[in-house]
Amino acid sequence: MKKSLTHHTQKELQVIHGNSRRLNRLLNKDHAHALLDMMRAHVDEITERYDNKDKHYLIETGDLIILSLELIKEAKQSPDAILFQCYPRFHKKILKLIKDQKDFRQC
Repeated sequence: MKKSLTHHTQKELQVIHGNSRRLNRLLNKDHAHALLDMMRAHVDEITERYDNKDKHYLIETGDLIILSLELIKEAKQSPDAILFQCYPRFHKKILKLIKDQKDFRQC
């Protein structure tokens, strides 16, 4: 299988995910819902920091990536496999949006 994530990233994610699951068990929280709540909070913080030209939005974006990868792991799926399904979808969607925009402007 092709790899998007390095071996180091996979190991870090494994440790983070294990500790995160353990914390949410201690807090009696559903792990997936806790991740989704944190993802929503990070999107809000990223938006605020970006709008305020605070470059720390980039670190918060990295946190969002980790939370997203954790959610994939929580579903017992391979982040690499999911990413390789998403790449062509994004290419297709973006090209369609470009085409639609060009078509709209020609009207």
